[in-house]
Amino acid sequence: MKTLKHQTLVYDKDCPLCRAYTSGFVKTGMLDENGRLPYAHLNTENCAFVDANRARNEIALIDHASKSVTYGIDSLLKVLGHSMPLIEKVGKTKPVYAVLKRLYSFISYNRKVIIPSAKNQTEAQCIPDFNLK
Repeated sequence: MKTLKHQTLVYDKDCPLCRAYTSGFVKTGMLDENGRLPYAHLNTENCAFVDANRARNEIALIDHASKSVTYGIDSLLKVLGHSMPLIEKVGKTKPVYAVLKRLYSFISYNRKVIIPSAKNQTEAQCIPDFNLK
């Protein structure tokens, strides 16, 4: 796998699904060892150009070289597409992208309901704006 360097995914460390796929990206080499950062550990350097509210709802991919951020399904397609360009190419076609965006939004906003986190929550919670409740 080709490693996406100088990029960091900001994830909800209280979400089992988020922990699983971000650690999977690191283990398979899609991201380097510093390729993921818990939402609770966002610092002032990163917060300057990361929309913290949007990052609660959609996974943020920080590009440290260009000081830019992509969110949601675009972040996941960028990570996957770096190693497997066909996935990004297919995922960016209009009909597939529309379906992926809706599916991603449904899962992201309802992640606390789909796979509940442990009762002992950590410091800064990464709770999405709405859920099925």
